[in-house]
Amino acid sequence: MMSCKTKLLTAVLFSLLASACISGPDEGSHYQVKLECQPISQDESLPQSAVYAIVNQSKVKIATVSTCDSIAFGDYATYQIPDSALAAVGGWWAGAGDYIYAIEEGGRLAFYRAYIDEMQEQGGYAYENIGTYENGHFNLQLPLRPEELAGTYTQSHEEGSHILFIGLKEDTVKAELFKMDGILPPINQLNLLMAALEPQPLDPFDLNINNMHFRCPLGEGEFARTDGSIVAIFRDEHFKGRPLRLEKILSEDYSPPVE
Repeated sequence: MMSCKTKLLTAVLFSLLASACISGPDEGSHYQVKLECQPISQDESLPQSAVYAIVNQSKVKIATVSTCDSIAFGDYATYQIPDSALAAVGGWWAGAGDYIYAIEEGGRLAFYRAYIDEMQEQGGYAYENIGTYENGHFNLQLPLRPEELAGTYTQSHEEGSHILFIGLKEDTVKAELFKMDGILPPINQLNLLMAALEPQPLDPFDLNINNMHFRCPLGEGEFARTDGSIVAIFRDEHFKGRPLRLEKILSEDYSPPVE
């Protein structure tokens, strides 16, 4: 019969073996990284938390989310986070989730973020890179501010074109969509064109300012910053088999009319 000491030793060895089998993120990383959540709003109707990255004693804000908490290594698979991720946070609020993780790639630290809505038809977490840390410096994509969204967005194609107008009044977003056959005229003639077309009001237009995702009569969508511009993407409204994507017209895109 097994003695008490033998049973105790066996239990300890089994525990150590189990711990080794479910080890956490790679301890051989060059970086000491932590993702920290800090509430910045106690408003129950629109909670907000800031996500900070702390890397080798440097701390910087990398995102704003609705709710946030640390994600244990054992739960990574649930949120499709790689096993090699060094830290992860996220949360679910009002039918949507926001998740962020840090991972070492090619000798630098990369940060990824995914937003998932319970109404989304496609499965999986579409993580996108939101910044890096390398040689002691953060390189982050600046988050969009609501006031940057106001303006006119266009998509022009010979098979059909779209114009999206976004207006802001305090916390209310006004959105109108215009459609026409053929390609759009020069930018400096768009105001005349819009006056002649019948707009489709996108009301209500519910915008989540934490991640710039929206919900409107056309379905789900988002605003995103691209190289030098801003785009509006309608995930549920398709054009030529792909989500409708319109790019904001910047002030420098305008030119005086040709006489």
